[in-house]
Amino acid sequence: MKLSAKSEEFIANLRMYLMTSGKSEREIDEVAEELKDHLQELERRGESIERITGGSPELYMKSLGEAMTDDRAGWFKYLPAFILSFTAFSAMGPAIRGGFELNLIQLIGFPVVVLITLFLYWVMFRRMASGSWSKKKLFGMAVGLSMLTIVMFIAVLLVGSLLMEPFYTASAPGNRFVILLSALAFLASAIMLRSWILILIPAALFLPEWLIRTAPWTEDTKLVASAIVPFLAVFIVIGGIMAVERRRDIKRRAA
Repeated sequence: MKLSAKSEEFIANLRMYLMTSGKSEREIDEVAEELKDHLQELERRGESIERITGGSPELYMKSLGEAMTDDRAGWFKYLPAFILSFTAFSAMGPAIRGGFELNLIQLIGFPVVVLITLFLYWVMFRRMASGSWSKKKLFGMAVGLSMLTIVMFIAVLLVGSLLMEPFYTASAPGNRFVILLSALAFLASAIMLRSWILILIPAALFLPEWLIRTAPWTEDTKLVASAIVPFLAVFIVIGGIMAVERRRDIKRRAA
């Protein structure tokens, strides 16, 4: 017997809550499987999730987490993936435009932005898992957080460029090498996090810009196209991902 969409969502939220609480992956899998069996039995009897949670999913998740083993060190293995992806995002754009450079402010500022962003995403995922925010609010928070991250990266770039001379300016071969390293960083991050979104989004954002830069167009045309096409491509990719997920949800509910 397959679980209802509501029960599957609850298990997914529980997994996310326990993951962001730094619990052991092995124990999370065991708890999720045990809960799945329990929910299947409840649904056979026509009962709802509230029978388990007592009407408060957040308190139920918290009580489960308190009884489980902490494995925060085990989750640090994902930190390199986040650092690699953020570094690649900040490096690939300037390299494609032929202007990759580094100064001390950027060298210090980018890691700080990464840490702030990771903390904010952690807070958002915790809220999402506990179900204390509506989907509309979560979507707004996700969009806002993405925009904030971009603004922080741009701010570090601008402040660094205005206040300090670079200690490294890449040549043409150097820019190509940075592009290659960034692409490999995205690939490594996707493999470590088992999420091909980290390939699709950068490809949608940076590949059009690179193609536009190499196209035999006027500089004005390239400038306009570079300002529109990459973001349109990202919008299409995100829309496609959401459509696929929606289709999967429909199939699960129909099963």
